[in-house]
Amino acid sequence: MRRRTKLLAIVAMSLLACDMQPNPQRQAAVVVYATYADEAYWSGFFSGFTEETGIPVSIRHGDATVLVDDVIANRGSPPADVLLTASVADIWRAADKGALRPIQSPRLASLSKSLQDEDGLWAAVNYRLTVIVAASQTGNPRPADYPDLASPRFRGHVCLLSSRLSISRSLLAMLIAELGAKPVELIVRGWVQNLALPPFATQQKLMAAIRSGKCPYGILSESILDSDVHTIVPEPAYFDIEGTGIARHARYPESAQRLVDWMLARKSTSTDTDVIGRNIGLAGWHDKDAQLLAERAGYE
Repeated sequence: MRRRTKLLAIVAMSLLACDMQPNPQRQAAVVVYATYADEAYWSGFFSGFTEETGIPVSIRHGDATVLVDDVIANRGSPPADVLLTASVADIWRAADKGALRPIQSPRLASLSKSLQDEDGLWAAVNYRLTVIVAASQTGNPRPADYPDLASPRFRGHVCLLSSRLSISRSLLAMLIAELGAKPVELIVRGWVQNLALPPFATQQKLMAAIRSGKCPYGILSESILDSDVHTIVPEPAYFDIEGTGIARHARYPESAQRLVDWMLARKSTSTDTDVIGRNIGLAGWHDKDAQLLAERAGYE
C-alpha cells in the first residue's frame, strides 16, 4: 500500500510538472494596430489567418495618430507587431520615423511599384481611386478634371468632403506633388468659392446629397459609388490606400511577416499601373503641406 501511494505521488508530481511546461504547440498572438473603426470586419478577416496557420491575431483599434505614435515610440501593452492603416499618410509617417522594418515577401514583386514603399517598408493591401461624381440629372458642361471644378461656370455646383478626411488630404497632396503648392492653392480657393453646401463629414452624406440633386458635383472614392451617378476619372489617377507594415520592434517578426504576406495574397491590389502613374508615397510626403494649404484656402 505504501509503495502504491508513493508511486501515485510520483505520477501526480510528474503530471503537474508536465502541465507547468510551456506548450510547444501554443502560438503567441501577433499584435496588429489597426486605424479602423470597423472592428468586426477585421476580426472576421484575420480569423482566416488563424485557421490556416494556428497563429492567433490580437487587434488594437484606435485613433490613427495615437496608434502610429505608439508604434513610433515602441509603446503600448502589448506593443505592435504589424501596423495597418486606412490611409497612406499614416503608414508613410511610421516608415519616415524609422518605426517599420522591410517586408520580406515575394508578393511585393507582383505588386505595382506605385503601391509600395521603394525600400519595402510598407505596401498597399487595398487602394481606392478618387473620382469626380455627377448627379444623374446633371447636364453639361461637365468638369474634365479637378482644376476644372474651380472654374466660375461651376459656381454653386461643387460639394466636397471635409479636408480632414484622408481621401481629401491624399488628393491635395498628390496635386501638390504634380502641380506645385501655389497653383493648387488657387484651385482649392476656386473649389471653396464654388461650394453648393459646406464640406461633408462623411462620404455617405455627400453621396446622399448628390443623389438628391442638392450637389451637382462632388469628389468621392470610387469604392462608395453605385449606378445612380456618373463618374469622371481624371488622368493620371488620384487615389489613397490601405497600407500595412511590420513594426521595427516587433516581438514576433516571423509571425508578423507571415501575416503581412497572407494579407497581400488576399486583399485585392491588382490594377492598371498606367492609370496610377506615380507612387502613392508622394501623398504621404506632402500630407502636411496639404493640411496647411487647406487652412490657407479656407477649405474646412
